[in-house]
Amino acid sequence: MSQAATLARQIRDIHPGPPLLDDWLDPRLQALLLLALALTTLILVAWLGRRLWRYGCWCRALSPPDRGDPALWLDRLHDRLRQESLTRWPHCRSLRGEPWLGWLDQQGQTDFRRWHPQWDGWLYGGQQPTLTQRRALYADYLRLGRRLLLGRLLAGKATP
Repeated sequence: MSQAATLARQIRDIHPGPPLLDDWLDPRLQALLLLALALTTLILVAWLGRRLWRYGCWCRALSPPDRGDPALWLDRLHDRLRQESLTRWPHCRSLRGEPWLGWLDQQGQTDFRRWHPQWDGWLYGGQQPTLTQRRALYADYLRLGRRLLLGRLLAGKATP
């Protein structure tokens, strides 16, 4: 080893060199910016968590269509849609039948209107939807919940 390298190693302990950040930003300002970033992240995570929790409640409010009595399941679906609609949009109280189903389709990119010919028979006529029909209704119900509670950001692309 050369004498210059040995001397450089000895001097390095005495003279550490220039500061790494070179006083780029005051440490108090750095801490404040870090706190603002952490608070913003916390608010975003809380907002997202609340939306996901509400969507989970939406899904649990109506059991899957293959469980229980089909007529009671449809009544619960109708009540749930009506309750949620009136909570969010009180002006839809007067809508009934096909206009109401079409209005729901506009809110959540669903396809409830296609069930209009059978809807009143299912609710008031004693008819019961088949399991396939109930599954399609349930898919529209979940799609409406995703659209209303998760919004455009998390709902994904709308399916035709």
